[in-house]
Parts: sequence; C-alpha cells; structure tokens
Amino acid sequence: MVTIYDIAEKTGISKSTVSRVVSGNGYVSHEKRQTILNMMHELGYVPNQTAKNLRLKQTMTIGFLVGGYYPLVGEVIDVFINTAAQYGYTVTVYFVNNADEELDVLNLLTTKGLDAVYILTRMNSWDVIGSYARFGPIATWQRVEHQGIYSNYVDHYPIYLQIMERLYDHGFRKIGHVLSNTRNANTQAREKAITDFNHSHPDTDQSCQFFYSKQVNAGKEAAIRWLNLSNRPDAMIFFADYVAAEFTATLRHHSIQVPKDCFVVGTDNSQISQLMNMPTVDLCFRSQAYNAFIYLYNKLKHQELPFKHQIPRWIDGYSFPNK
Repeated sequence: MVTIYDIAEKTGISKSTVSRVVSGNGYVSHEKRQTILNMMHELGYVPNQTAKNLRLKQTMTIGFLVGGYYPLVGEVIDVFINTAAQYGYTVTVYFVNNADEELDVLNLLTTKGLDAVYILTRMNSWDVIGSYARFGPIATWQRVEHQGIYSNYVDHYPIYLQIMERLYDHGFRKIGHVLSNTRNANTQAREKAITDFNHSHPDTDQSCQFFYSKQVNAGKEAAIRWLNLSNRPDAMIFFADYVAAEFTATLRHHSIQVPKDCFVVGTDNSQISQLMNMPTVDLCFRSQAYNAFIYLYNKLKHQELPFKHQIPRWIDGYSFPNK
C-alpha cells in the first residue's frame, strides 16, 4: 500500500510537506503541491488517515466544471445544484480556463477534497480525465465512450433530421446552419444529419454553414455574415438558443423581419427561447443534469435510483410564414 513516505521518497520532498498537502493544512508552494499531487496520482495513492475507513469518507461535495458562462450554463447549474441539495449534497462550481486548472480540480478527487465531478465542458483529453475515475465517479453531458466516465448525452442526429424535415414540409429549401466546434460530437452528428438530408432532398441548398467555438458574439457575427450573402438562406438553425436570439436581435437592428425574412430555430428550449417565443427543440438538458447527479449519487451511495427519460421534442414558437 502506498504511503506518504513513498510520496516523499519519490519526489524528494519532506514527509511533513507531503503531509500538509494530504491534510490540506499549512502552506505549501504551488510548485511543490503540484509535484506531490502528480506523484500521488501516478502511484495511485489515496489519503487515509485512519488506515481503515478513510476510503469510505465523503465530503458530500461534488465539483461542477465548466469552461465559461453562458445563459444555458446557469440553467444547468440550477437544476444540478437543486437536485443535489435534495439528497444532502453541496456543489462547488469551478470555472476552468485551461487544462492545468481542470487538473487542479480533478486532483481534489485524489485527496478526497471532492467526492465526484460533473464536467460540462472539458479542457483535457478524455483519456486524461478518465484516469481520475478510480478516485471518484465522473459524469458529463458530452458524448463520449470511455470506461469510467458516465456520458449522459442526447443523440442530436435524429432530432436534427426532424428539424430539417419540418422546415422542408413548410416550404423552406435554403436552410443555413450555425454549428458549434467541429471536435464536438454533437456537431459531428448534426453535420452527418445535414449530409444525409442533402442526399435525400437534393432540391435543398444547405451550403451556408458557420462554425463557432463559443456562444458569445457568435449570433451577431453570424448575422453580419448572413447579411453579406448574395443568396441568403430563408431559415437558420442554431446550436444554442442564446446564439439564435443574438442573431435575431442583430437582424432586426438591420430592419430584417424575423421570422418573415428569415425563420430562426434554436435548440435548447431555454428561458431565452420562451421569452422570444422562438421555435426550438427540447434536448432534455434538464433531465441530463438531473440524471448526471443521480448517476453520481448511485455510485457514491451504492443505490439504484431511477433516471428520467430523455426524449427530444420540437417546441412551437412563432408560426411558420406562408411560403
């Protein structure tokens, strides 16, 4: 069994300094702390003050990792925190800006500073993140197949086909798309849906495709690009309601009528879409947040609480214009 003596020997750092990192009491420089944490991780060390039962100790705290704030994040956090509170857990939200900051939080699993982690947006590879699963359960809403990581994703492929079919049935033939980062599995599913739809509906033009890594200003930039097109799509589908709302506001500022001149569809069923009466798709993010906590709880408490069903559906907003 690995002890703090092994950590001290491997790192060349005194046992007392290693002990301060393990206990969380006392000052240790960032450089030494990171060296010790890395070695703990490498050797698979689990702090165990009682040598018998610390492995069962729980802080009743879950870490929630996200790369930045946008409106949907607030709604997901709200559902996750309220669900956790019902079961006696607190949630610490970490806004991580880079891979190192993400590792700092994941290392809290190794020192029992956190019981579990929920990842909304990731910085490191899934292989790196998955290596921490032996210290505590990890869940995400991103689409990933990795042992030790619970992936509570919704397949965007079939629902995206349904959106295009609905637009097609209402007479739209020039359909544009504002998509997220291409490394995102959901974006890849949407791209495949567009390709397959083009094959089955060769009379459509879906060449207008904009890609953005972040939501902020994406809608405004997409609107400017749309305005500069000589062959503008008369319908646009967005990867997020916030981006769709920003796009709509920018077009209206330039005297373009939405939905008459451009029919806008979001894909969150967020409060923003409800306020704007914008057609959107419920991708079940509320159920995803709830199910993610239930998974973590079941793993921590050895329970089998049921999950909520996740069935995406179209949400009506303003009416389709006559084509």
